[in-house]
Parts: sequence; C-alpha cells; structure tokens
Amino acid sequence: MEQILLKLLVADNATIQEGTAELRKAFKKPESTPALCQLVVSSANPQIRQYAAVLLRKRYNKGKHWTELPENIRTDFKTMILPALCNESEKFVKNAIVQLIGTIVKHELPNNDWPEVLRFVQQLVTSENTFDKELGMYTLATMTEIAPSAYFVYAESLVILLSQTLNSLQELGNPIAYYVIQTLQNLIPLVEGNQNIINVYQRMMIQIMATILALAEVDEDKATTCFELLDELCENEITVIAPHVRALINLCLAIINNKSLSDPLRVKAISFIGWLARTKKKALVKHKLVESIINTLFALMSSRPDDDNEEVYFSGENEDNTPITCATQTLDTLALHLPPEKLIPHLLKHIEPSLQGSDIYAKKSSYLVMAVLAEGCSEHIRTKYLESFLRCICQGITDAAPVVRNAALFALGQFSEHLQPDISQYSSELLPLLFEYLGQVCALIRQEKKEPPSIDRMFYALEMFCENLNESLLPYLPTLMERLFEILSAETSVHVKELSLSAIGSAAYASKEHMLPYFEKIISILNGYLTEKQTDETMCLQIQAVDTLGVIARTIGDEHFAPLATRSLEFGLKLLKETEDPDLRKSIYGLFASISTVMKKEIAMALPQIVEYAINSIQSSEGIVPHFKEDETTAFPIYEDLSDENDDEEDIENTDNEEDGDDDDVAGYSVENAYIEEKEEAIMALKEIAQYTEEAFLPYLEKSFEEVFKLINYPQEDIRKAAIEALLQFCINFSKINSNEGRQSLFKALSVFVPKLSELIRLDDERTVAMSGLDAYSELLKEIKSDVVIGEGHKYAIMNCITDVMSGKTKCQDQEEGEGVEIEAEQDELLVECAGDVLSNLGKAISSEDFALYFQVVLPMLIERSKKNKSDAQRSFAVGMMSECFSGLEHAVAAFVPQLLPTFLKFTNDSNADVRNNAIFGIGELAFHGKEAVYSHYPDILQVLSSAIAKESHVGARDNVLGAIARLIIVNYGILPLDQVFPVFVNQLPLKEDFQENKAVFRSILTLYQAGHNILQSHMRALLQVAISVLQEGKTTDDEARNLVMEFVRSAQRDFPNDWNSVYTELPPEIATNIQQIPERHATVRLRFGGIVRRSSLFRQIGSLLLACKRGPERYRIALFVFYRPHTKEEREQDVIRISALIESLAKQA
Repeated sequence: MEQILLKLLVADNATIQEGTAELRKAFKKPESTPALCQLVVSSANPQIRQYAAVLLRKRYNKGKHWTELPENIRTDFKTMILPALCNESEKFVKNAIVQLIGTIVKHELPNNDWPEVLRFVQQLVTSENTFDKELGMYTLATMTEIAPSAYFVYAESLVILLSQTLNSLQELGNPIAYYVIQTLQNLIPLVEGNQNIINVYQRMMIQIMATILALAEVDEDKATTCFELLDELCENEITVIAPHVRALINLCLAIINNKSLSDPLRVKAISFIGWLARTKKKALVKHKLVESIINTLFALMSSRPDDDNEEVYFSGENEDNTPITCATQTLDTLALHLPPEKLIPHLLKHIEPSLQGSDIYAKKSSYLVMAVLAEGCSEHIRTKYLESFLRCICQGITDAAPVVRNAALFALGQFSEHLQPDISQYSSELLPLLFEYLGQVCALIRQEKKEPPSIDRMFYALEMFCENLNESLLPYLPTLMERLFEILSAETSVHVKELSLSAIGSAAYASKEHMLPYFEKIISILNGYLTEKQTDETMCLQIQAVDTLGVIARTIGDEHFAPLATRSLEFGLKLLKETEDPDLRKSIYGLFASISTVMKKEIAMALPQIVEYAINSIQSSEGIVPHFKEDETTAFPIYEDLSDENDDEEDIENTDNEEDGDDDDVAGYSVENAYIEEKEEAIMALKEIAQYTEEAFLPYLEKSFEEVFKLINYPQEDIRKAAIEALLQFCINFSKINSNEGRQSLFKALSVFVPKLSELIRLDDERTVAMSGLDAYSELLKEIKSDVVIGEGHKYAIMNCITDVMSGKTKCQDQEEGEGVEIEAEQDELLVECAGDVLSNLGKAISSEDFALYFQVVLPMLIERSKKNKSDAQRSFAVGMMSECFSGLEHAVAAFVPQLLPTFLKFTNDSNADVRNNAIFGIGELAFHGKEAVYSHYPDILQVLSSAIAKESHVGARDNVLGAIARLIIVNYGILPLDQVFPVFVNQLPLKEDFQENKAVFRSILTLYQAGHNILQSHMRALLQVAISVLQEGKTTDDEARNLVMEFVRSAQRDFPNDWNSVYTELPPEIATNIQQIPERHATVRLRFGGIVRRSSLFRQIGSLLLACKRGPERYRIALFVFYRPHTKEEREQDVIRISALIESLAKQA
C-alpha cells in the first residue's frame, strides 16, 4: 500500500495514473482499510501518514461505508488510531488524524459505540502536562466542529469541562484557551433551551473576553477568529450576551483604539458593535454607551485613508473592509437601530467643529455622518435639521478639496433618496449647484478628454435628486438633457457614458411624458448600444441602455411607446437567448416588466418564453461559490477519482444522523451579487407581468407561485422581500379568477402563504422582511378581503403578528426591557406602523363584532404608545391608528366612546400638530360611527372644535376640524346649532391640505340640501365658489369625491340659477370654459333606508328624484331600478303601475 501511495506523490503523470489504478483496485478489498491505518501509525514518511489519514477520512465520511466494514476491522481501527495521535510528532499529520477521528466519532457516538474516545479526550484535557492538555483541547475542538449534533447527550458535561479548563489556565494567551473558545463556538447549536448550559456560558463570558484581549497581544489572527463566538452568540443565543453588554463594548473600544493592532482584528471589533446595536440597542442606551461609541467611530471615520483616490465609504468585499469603512457601516447600523434623540446630539458635537475646522478628513467624516443618518433618522432630520444640514451640504459641494466635495455629494444623494418630498422644496438652490458641476464636467471632457475625479458622486447626487422631483424638474430639463447629450456625443470614457445613460433614465422617471421632445434622440442613442456587438469593456453600456429603455417604456406614455413595444420585446428575447451575463439578464427581465405595463394582455404570445427564462433564473444555482476548510483535494487529487467507487447504490437504511459527505470540507457558501440580483429581478418581473397581463398570465400562475414560494426563506433578505411581493400579487391574480377552480386555487395559495408570512414576521432577523410581510397582509386584506381569513387559523395568525409586533416580541425587535428607554428607533416605529395598517385593514375584512374583540386586545397597547413619554411619531401613530379603526368597528364603536372620546378631546390640545390632527379626525369618526352614543357629547365636541378653529395653526388639523363638523352634520344636524356652526364652517372652506376630507364636506352639504334646509340659501354663492375651486384645482382624491362635488354643482345650477349665474359670470374666462367642459358623469343614485320602509314613503322618494331630474336644463336618460321585496303578487303589480305612471308623468311634463 505504501508503494502505491508513493506513486501518487511523484510529479509524473504516467506514474500517478498507474498508482490511481492500483489504489482503485486495492480499495475494493476490505484489507485496504487496515493497511492504510497501519501506514498512519507506522510509516516513516510523514506525507504517507497524512495521505493515508486523508484517504481514510474521505472514504468513511459517509456512514454507510463505515458500517459496511467488518466489526473487527472497525475495532482494530479505533484501538490503533488514538495512540497514533499521541505519538505523532508532525503537526500537519496530527491535524489529518484528528479530522479522521472526528469523522468516525460522527458515526459512532450517537449509538454510544466508542465511549473510549471521550475518556481519552478528557484525560488529555485534565492532564497537568501542557502538551497533553493542548492536544486534548485541539482534538475536542476539531471533533465538535465536524459533527456538533453528535455531542448532544454530552453537551452539558463538555461545557463544564471547558469552563474548568479555562479557569485553570494561568496564561490566557496560549493555544489551549483558543481551542476552548473554538469548542464553545462549535457547541452553540446545542445551547438553545438548555438553561444549565446557558448559565455556564454566561459565567464564562468574563474569561472569554479576557482571552480575546490576551490573544490580541500574542496572536491577532486567533483573537480575530474568537470574535466569531461572540457573533454567533449574538445571532443565536442573545441571553448569554445580555448581562455583559457594557463589558463587551469596553472590550471592543479597547481593541479599536489600539492602533498597533491589525486591521482585521479592529474591523471585527467594530463590526461586533454593529451586532450589539442590532440585538441589544436598549442596553446601549440604558448603560450610556452611545457617546463613547460615537467618539471612537467618528475618530476612525476622520482618519486619512491609505489611498485618497480609492474612495470607498462602506465595507463590501474583503479589500474594502478597513477600520474606516467599517466605522461608517457601523454608524449606519446605529442610525437604523437607535432612537435619533439618543444618537444625533452626540454626533453634532463632532460635526459642527469639524465643518468649521481645516481638517478635510474630519469634514468628509461630517458629511458621511449626515449621509448615513438620512435613512435611519429621516423623520427626525425632516422636522429638526433638514435646512441646516442642507446648508452645510451646499457648502461642501463647493469645497476646494475633492474628498470633501465627494462626501457632500454623497450626502445630497442620500438625502434625495430618503428625505422626499421635503428636500424637493430646495430644488431652486440645489439644482443650479449640480448643473454648474455638470457643466464643469462637460468642459473638462471637451478640453482634456478625461473624466474628472468625483464624477460618480456627482452623478449619484444628480440622479437621486432629479428622480424624485417629478414635475419640479421640468424648468431644468432642457439644460440637463443638453448636457447629457453633449457628454454622450463626446469622446469620453465608457464609465462616464454609462453614468449619463443612467441619468437620462432618472430624468425620464421624473419628467414622464414631458420627455417626449427628446424621445426620438434618446431611442436613437440607445439603439446604438443595444444593437452593436459589445466587448467586455463596453458590455456595461448595453446593460445600462436596456435599463434606460425600460424606464422610458414605463414613463413616456403607453401611446408613445406602443409602436416600439413589440420590437423591444423581440429584441429582449433575442438578447436573452444569446447572453450568459447575469447583469444583462437582470436588465432584460426589468425591460420585460416595463413592456408589460404598455402591452398588457398583448404580451401573451411572448409569455411562454419569458416565464421559462425567469423560472430558470429563479431555480438557478449559478454563482454559488463554496469555501473550503482546507485544500486537500488539490493536495491529493487522486481522491476525486476514487470517492464515488461502489457508490452507485445508496443504502437508505443507514443514512440517519448523517450529514452530506460532499459538503464535509466546505466551510460555507456565498453567492455572487450579480446572480442574486438576477434572481430578484426575475421574481419581480413575474410579479409585475402577472399584475398587468391578468388572465393572460393564468397558465403560468400556479407554476410561478410554486417556484417563487421555494425562495421565501432564501438567505439573502432582498430575495425574501421580492418573493413576498410576488406571491402577494399571484394571490391577487388567483382571487380574480371567476370560477370554483379559481377560488380553490386562491385558498390553496393562501393556505401556505398566510402562515408563512406569520413565520417571517415573527422569526425573521431583518426588520425590512417583517415589514414586507406585514405590508403583504395589509394588501391581501385590502384586495381579497374576507377570503383571506376563511382558512383555518388565518385570522389568529394575522392578529398574533399584530400583537407580537405591537408588544415588541418578534425576533427583529429588541425584547429586553430597557429601564428608562421609552423612545424607539424610527425603523422600529415604522415596523409598528405597518402592524397598525394590518389592524385597520383587518377591521374592514371581518364583521364589526369580531373586530371589536380584536380591537379591545390591541387598544391598551395603542393607549400606552400615546402617552407623553413616547416620541411624537409613536403618539401620533397611536392616535391615528385608533381613529382609522373606528370605520371597521362601525356601530360597535359605541362601546368604546366613554373611554376614548375624553382622551381624544384632550389630545386636541397636544403640543404636537400631528397628534392634534389625528385626534380631531378621530373625534369626527367616533361621532360618525358612534351615532346615538355620541349625541350627548355634541356640546363638548363643538366647544373643542370651535377652540381649534380659533387657535390651530396646522392646516391639516384645521381641515380635519371641518371634516369632523361635516360628520356631525351628516349624522344628526338636527341637534346642532347650525345657525352658529354653519357660517364658520363655510368661511373656512376650501380645504387647504387634507383633500380626503372633501368627501365628508360635500356629503354634509348634500345632506342639508336634500333635506331642503334653508341655512344653505344664504351661503350658496360661497359654496359654489368652493366647489368650482375644488373641481378646477383637482382637489378631489377619487371619483366618489368628485361625483359628490358635481352633484352639488348640478343641483345648484338647477335650483339656484341666480346664484349660479352670478358666480359663473365672475369666473376668469379660462376657468369658465373649463367648468363648462367638465363632462357630465353617469351617476347612480342610491336611496338607502334603514329598517322597515312604508311603500308610500318609497314612492315619494322616487317621485322626488324624478321631479328633481325634470327641473334642470339638461336632458337625462333615466334607468330606475327598485330592489325590494313586496309582500304579495298584487302589491308588486300595483307598484309596477305606480312607477310607470311616475315616469310617464315626467315624460309628458319634460
């Protein structure tokens, strides 16, 4: 056997092939195992000993191969191998032997067939001999890494042994301590649910931290690796970490601030602070650790990088993981997870002096701080710092130092992305600066034929700002397009052309059909990149051209793009067949989605190919890169030719407790970003195509649902979110199939989707995924309504998610009670708001009686969030959410009036405008739905509303006062002092901001009108002026509101011609023309009656309706449908005669 292995170690192909054939033949005989084992024990050649151990491990990695060996060979092996380990002098051979022992233990230990191995390890670990102790700990660390689950029964005693071992060490910077930590990390999967083990881990935390510090002095690589234990505890067993947050932060800060330590170790320490910010944020605030963290991070961010030209702001690939980039990344994490009030004041202490100083890197750091705050602290910045921050950014954009300019431009891009629409108000100040910069770029390209530094940041800021401006961009559009066309026509780099094509897409996104003057030229430019064969260098231009074409398709207007749609579709399919590039495939899927918004069902002929390609991308495992623990297959290539010998028949009975042998040497997997993005875009394309093609997508609906559902637990969060969105749309498509089969398909889809959403909301680590899940619940309830809750347990699953989020019990929330920490991070508040949306939509999907029971459960949580010690955002949300729920409660709201009305009346004096606004809206809704239960409170309500009209400065709140008065009028104007209330009501119209309330306002006016109330007569001119302004300025939010306004105008034209003519003649000519051109809409007038209605009353109402139609100057075509149940056949015949007579009478008179 040794001679065979020697042939495999020579550098001669023929000899290796000869040895391979001989070894394959030898492996067919049982005696090959004792022979290899003997070589491990006795060969004088260390390479042979190692090779023999590796071959044995590879051969017996699968349990079926081991159990097929005769028992005597297995016994001899176990007897020989442990002494061999003790006697081995070469480290690399020792490592191979330990790996072999660990592999065999994986098969033996679960059946308690090799107890000697644990006794052997224990003897070594407890030995007074340092060499033996180190060997024992090394062996245990390796064994537990290979198959941690095999040690389930022994976990408790092993953890105690590890604790005793660590405590016995005089010097923590030695390898024994390192192996203890490695073993603790390997055993983490066995910790959950075992309080005894958790207690031991908690007691060891101080020693673990001391070990990391000690190793940092002697072996930084090992210290860096030890942080993996802390990371895994944070992720999987946070209770171990919880009591030690302060000490852990101090450990990290000590390492970060020690500049003599290596970058990888410092990066690990910085990253771990990010872990703690995600999982134990309340503890950071409670222990007042935020300030010291901020001081350290800002100092790092202000450091000069090794290369000024390589401006990378965030950690990404390994080469980007520097202390500076990691500090910025961690600050971004803090902004997303900490309350702004606990973060921004500490940062301002650094920002203000840095911007006034001369250190360009401190200035750069200040702008990066502003940039990373934009997403996580957006509401706080909007209300307190937007103007002052933007003023600073404007100064930074014009700074002489490129590093400062770039950071300021990046900050502007972040603000543009996350602070809309507020930032658009500053377009007149910011766009000239950006255009001046763009002009300088054009000049530099013309003169020097090269791209200037900082061009990426400039285009990022320009794109983000323009994209969200919408029509506010139009005055600047000619200048912008002129400069972009100039860059594209000049001799400039591929990268600058790519940026310019992307900027055209952003401009199109904002300008929509106003891009029409440039449409032909844009298409001409894009065609050049789309049709010409591209090199590897210019491929990015084709990809960007496809992206930009997709944006144009969506925004230029269906009628304008329609002539190009079929050609673009065919081109996309052709390109898809030819390419293997994931970036290009991603862009093509986006193009198909855009084309579907134009072609809609006409895209059906291409759907078989599109769906097949998209599903292939969804199923694809391309781009998955395995990371190996060691490169043994390269060192011993022969094994790959032998490993599958005799593997044709799998022994199914002997696969219990086995791990996949093929993955034994794989430390983990990663997926290249381009393939993840392709997968995500494929999912989103199917979602959008399903949305726009409707029944044409039906043949592909079930398959698409099945394939996308398989990705809903995908490791990458963007894929999980895309899957949720697509599955939501597929369910909506199912709900529109008008057949029994369609309903069955819907219920089948909901039966898996609703529980899965519940799982993701409660158990996913990422808040954004939980938010997506909650949003999906809201949309399902909105679109599919009560069918969502028909499935068994669905109603409870949805409600439990709401209560878990409201009470902070989901995995992505910090469940620790932080004493004195009442304020939450904005993203946590947003999560709760998403749960609130689900609650209000649930109310509209189930009976009011059922909803009252659920509302009663959530009400204490909402009231708690409305208290003074909570943030303004939480309080306004709580009051607003209670108000939104009243419509779902309907008449059942009466039971809550005694508790809630006094609270809401009090909130009308709150210091926060949003709280006041929501409270006033809620009072109106309580009155509207509570009816008789609120009548006795009208005087109190009127007093509060009158006071609000007198002193309220917030226009939205003032509009809601009018909405509340309108609801009082609709419900019971008879108990209102209309002579006092109505003049004030009319005088405050029209609404200034909350145009949704126009429905209630005009419904109240029509209520009085239809009752013939004389209060209207003296205010008719004013009301007509209001109605005309609402119609002319488009201040109706939907068709229902518009029809109410139109109904009032038509009625006034008919019944008050003098007032109408007086108002009409005073209108400017263009407005008068527009009013005349307002199309008359077909209206359905519903006469609603409650309880038992006398037939005579019914006919009086019908008669009044017909006579009212007769009075106007317009010609009407009337279709009258009366739905009711007469008592007898005779009654029905009489009623038909009476209705006919009414219509005949009207026809004669008109």
